[in-house]
Amino acid sequence: MRSKILTQSGFTLIEMIVSLALFSVVVTVAVGALLMLVGTNEDLQGEQSVMTNLSFVLDSMTREIRTGTRYYCLSSDNFNTFIPGGSLEGLGENTRDCENGSNNSVRFHGVAFIEAGNSITGASASRIMYFYDRTQQQLFRQVGNSAPQSIVSTGLAIIDANMFVTGSEAVNIADTTPNTTQPTVTIHIEAIDLLDTGPDPKSYFVQTTVTQRALDI
Repeated sequence: MRSKILTQSGFTLIEMIVSLALFSVVVTVAVGALLMLVGTNEDLQGEQSVMTNLSFVLDSMTREIRTGTRYYCLSSDNFNTFIPGGSLEGLGENTRDCENGSNNSVRFHGVAFIEAGNSITGASASRIMYFYDRTQQQLFRQVGNSAPQSIVSTGLAIIDANMFVTGSEAVNIADTTPNTTQPTVTIHIEAIDLLDTGPDPKSYFVQTTVTQRALDI
């Protein structure tokens, strides 16, 4: 009786080497793409965090400014003279426009207004002010003569902020032209993320225009 010899075929050494090389290329490309996606996701989360913070700041400012009256624009390089007389309440019923905003070299710039009612501060017709401190690179909120409080997250630096006030001042009595301009405040903010340690941190810009809700024309 003759027996059959069974043979088994397999991969040659060259085929194994080629397969491993192709597998290594595919894995390297896949891992690189995955790392890129992870990095992009982290960048997007950082940007979303910054924009959420800035949106909150703008929303807080516009909500109070819109319902306020008697806008008064302030600018000074010395905080002791920033508020005339050293008291927000001392501004009384005065108003002042600043159609061109403030000089970029001025340290303090802000807008004060009389709040609507007394639901926020508890004091009727109290003055509220939002201002930018260029040295500290922060935005602050001050109520009456109380200490100012920062309204920006510690992870942000405000590179520039400006406020433009128009239409708040009454028309000169000698001017026969009627005042048909409703008071408005335009706010422009530029910020960077302090967690961005790159050589050229990305700047974020937000801007809005607030129109006084109470009719004043």
